[in-house]
Amino acid sequence: MSFPEIQRIPLRFLKGRKQVFTDWQCVEAGYGMPFWKYYQDKFGTRPWFSPYGVSLTVGQPEVLSRPIIENDPLGYIGAYSTLRYEDGLYRLWYCTYDFDKDGQENDKICYAESRDFKDWLRPDLGLISYRGSRHNNIVYGAGTKGTGGDMGAHGATVFYDPSAPSQSRYKMVYLGPAKQDAGLMNWLYGAVSPDGIHWKAMRSAVGKFSSDTQSVALYDEALKKYVMYVRQWTPQTAAGFGGRRVVARTESDAFKRFPAPEPVLLPEPSWEPSLDIYTNAYNRWPGAEAAHIMLPALYHRNTDTITLHLAVSRDGHRWSMPKPTPILAENSSYEKVTTYAGTGIVPYGEGKWAFPVFFSRRAHNEYVSERPAIHAAIIREDGFMAVESTLKGEFYTYPCVFEGSRLLLNSSSYSGGEIRVEIIELKPKFEIHPFEGFSIDDCDPVTGNSMWRPVMWKGTGDISALAGRVVRIRFLLIRSRILAFRFE
Repeated sequence: MSFPEIQRIPLRFLKGRKQVFTDWQCVEAGYGMPFWKYYQDKFGTRPWFSPYGVSLTVGQPEVLSRPIIENDPLGYIGAYSTLRYEDGLYRLWYCTYDFDKDGQENDKICYAESRDFKDWLRPDLGLISYRGSRHNNIVYGAGTKGTGGDMGAHGATVFYDPSAPSQSRYKMVYLGPAKQDAGLMNWLYGAVSPDGIHWKAMRSAVGKFSSDTQSVALYDEALKKYVMYVRQWTPQTAAGFGGRRVVARTESDAFKRFPAPEPVLLPEPSWEPSLDIYTNAYNRWPGAEAAHIMLPALYHRNTDTITLHLAVSRDGHRWSMPKPTPILAENSSYEKVTTYAGTGIVPYGEGKWAFPVFFSRRAHNEYVSERPAIHAAIIREDGFMAVESTLKGEFYTYPCVFEGSRLLLNSSSYSGGEIRVEIIELKPKFEIHPFEGFSIDDCDPVTGNSMWRPVMWKGTGDISALAGRVVRIRFLLIRSRILAFRFE
């Protein structure tokens, strides 16, 4: 498995690629008292590029009251789903299951779509016979062996593969039984499709390890590899189960044989001892240069409840959870004892994103008859994290090189708040010297709700003369948040 290198200084900000704040990597750490004698002799002991008055904060999504999917005629709605947005069409793959004489049946993958995110159609596809009828929206996990009918499709995730031939442009990964002499109960399997509707099972397992949850796979265009986030356990038995659940990662040059995964997100020592990680709900941060998101569901074994949290990463390997409390209000009603996120972050109206969230009033191990639903959680674009100052603060970037002619901010300010930006020339002996015309005093304040507003200095936003040069950027915040910035 390949591991990313440490990012080098000067940082490089590519044209059109967002810089978001999953951590402090873009922010100069500074010194409260510089250790260079020259600097102290000339400027005294004032702080050198030190950030102050700012913190990393986590956004709070809003859940729409109207469900996307509820009361499905094919059975109980499962917790796992995939949401995509393609050419003006919202597409949702979700699972249903019911009970027969042998107990719970295998998961069926069903399909729904919408043009406006309000009215969802469960099309009568007529593809797979279920209980004597083809009048349904099942696309996989039932019917013949070729459509997954022999094993179902537990924990399935659908993804689009831009590198694949047209007949296998869509791919699916899911859990199924291992061979009898394998020593494991389950393996991971794959299916391919030209359109996300007509699926064909792959002949062999894609991963000979167990992951009894929603496993999320994707084609990483930067790595030119297939990457998969799965469940493992620590400690783990030979049969693939064990102690506490963790998130693990594996990658492969081809979508057919993934090596054993390696843990990337584990329970923290500060957590209660009965807590582990049930799902990962991985997503690439839309449009960002180097940012990854998980919305893991944490299982509280003592109370038998599941809460939704946020985890972030720069490289997909090293993960952190920036907030110990749930990203959605914990147990806010009896309808939300169990909460999972599906995978997929899609545009929702102007400047907003949506992702699927499953709610159930049933505790994890409680056997009661109830009909859960999949809702949509809405968050401002890039709103998962921000650099915020509740009063007054500032920070500098490390030395960087940018492409483009304008600096744009995704930001918001509270009443009376503002943001100003300064571009600093790198001088010998660590002097802080803004370029002429691009100082804090020259900057026109950025106020209110700014969705990709260009930063202006005395009425002009053209910074093309500084493109390609090594500079620093200083941000001054008064009662404001910066969610992201980019150069255009």
